[in-house]
Amino acid sequence: MKKFILKFLFSIFFTFSAFNFSYAKLPSSHREVQEVQEVVILGGGIGALTSGIYLSRAGYKPLIIEGEVKGGLITQSHSVENWPGEVKINGVDLSDKIANQALKNGCRFLSKKVINVDFSKKPYKIVLQDLYNKNDTEVIYSNFCIIAMGTSSNYLNVPGEQTYWGKGVSNCATCDGSLYKNKNVAIIGGGDAAITEAMYLSNIAKKAYVIVRKDALKASEKQRIEEIKKRKNVEFLYNTTVSSIEGNRENLTHINIKHASQIKELKIDGLFLAIGSTPNSEIFKNKLDLDRRGYIAVSKEFETSKKGIYAIGDIVDPKYKQAITAAGDGAKAAMNTISYLEKYQKPKVILTKTENKKIENVNITSNATIIEIHSLKQFEKEISSANTPIIVDFYATWCGPCKRISPYLSSFSKSVDKKVKVLKVNVDKNKELASKYNITGMPTVIVFDKSSKMLFKKMGPNDISNLLNSIEKIKDKNTSEINSFLKTFK
Repeated sequence: MKKFILKFLFSIFFTFSAFNFSYAKLPSSHREVQEVQEVVILGGGIGALTSGIYLSRAGYKPLIIEGEVKGGLITQSHSVENWPGEVKINGVDLSDKIANQALKNGCRFLSKKVINVDFSKKPYKIVLQDLYNKNDTEVIYSNFCIIAMGTSSNYLNVPGEQTYWGKGVSNCATCDGSLYKNKNVAIIGGGDAAITEAMYLSNIAKKAYVIVRKDALKASEKQRIEEIKKRKNVEFLYNTTVSSIEGNRENLTHINIKHASQIKELKIDGLFLAIGSTPNSEIFKNKLDLDRRGYIAVSKEFETSKKGIYAIGDIVDPKYKQAITAAGDGAKAAMNTISYLEKYQKPKVILTKTENKKIENVNITSNATIIEIHSLKQFEKEISSANTPIIVDFYATWCGPCKRISPYLSSFSKSVDKKVKVLKVNVDKNKELASKYNITGMPTVIVFDKSSKMLFKKMGPNDISNLLNSIEKIKDKNTSEINSFLKTFK
């Protein structure tokens, strides 16, 4: 009997050990959805959306996990001129058009981040994290998976880069470029992305330097290269690197550049990085075959080393990195998935109550007590008349990260129930306000106390969501207590 008990306990130990992947490193607050999805698409860019359209047109209801960059990196492009049927369109509008098509065909969207996977057996396990609360996680299951998580922009990794990030240093000209009207800027890079950024910024800035590490550009769009070289306010600096980024603690003032063993100072107001990207494949290490650079290895059918798991777009493509090729990849992967499903399974998708709730929450934008600012006079009146703390959101309609934070800001405004006033400022329509408060990147929020004194700024979706989440945790306290909390918030 004693041996039997020991054997029983031993088996329990191994059972839990086999599943330690999903629990050992996860926060204690998480949900596990037992219903199995037919197809889950990881990523929200052009390739992912195209896969979704093809699957939904075939009668399936794929679940698209959008991730942190809704619409993908193309949303950072102010001008897409090589998409069939569109002479010229900005990346946000293009992504929105395709997303709307996917939605109308039956795709479902979930704004979460994928933080872990278990592809050891079917159904495949996917661990998701809330974009605004890292302690909020859930586990979902799927029989098929299409990975379209793209890449993340590279950084210079030089002194001053992190210090002045959002204070003059950026990797998104579309997001922040309008803040540098009649100022001096520099673009780092020699590829198509750098030329695109230079084209956009040269229409706004007084002077645009393009700093190229090698002796020639590697961009492939020759027409754009010829056009940009004709612009009088654009100067190319070849065989040049950035050795450090300098400023006055508040803003970038200049960079130190190195050319032919000589270092000199270049005075600029804004620095934009366009130096390539790295595949977002870290969570797939030791779970899928990757190449030496971290790109997911796939067959000609875009199937990975695991049956029923496909990968598409920039996360598999170190060469082309184009929206149109990602769309083609997405269509092929979807059709291969459909072929398998039609042969062996019937279309069947169960949408859980948890997912229904979350999908609805993604689009919360109405009935929130948010005041849109239309003039400096209105802004000053709102600030001076407030008897609560104030959060001012500086945004732009074409800014992808701004769109990401907008639903959460609306939800936050309703949650705090007039204990905190929320104002929104469109920087394109209120340039005077943006200049007055030295807005150098978006989204940016400025916090005022209830006596109208400016307390601090926060920039970027992550820092802003951390602030809002911290306030929501004390929303049951009175206005004075929330005001005191914000005075000490860091």
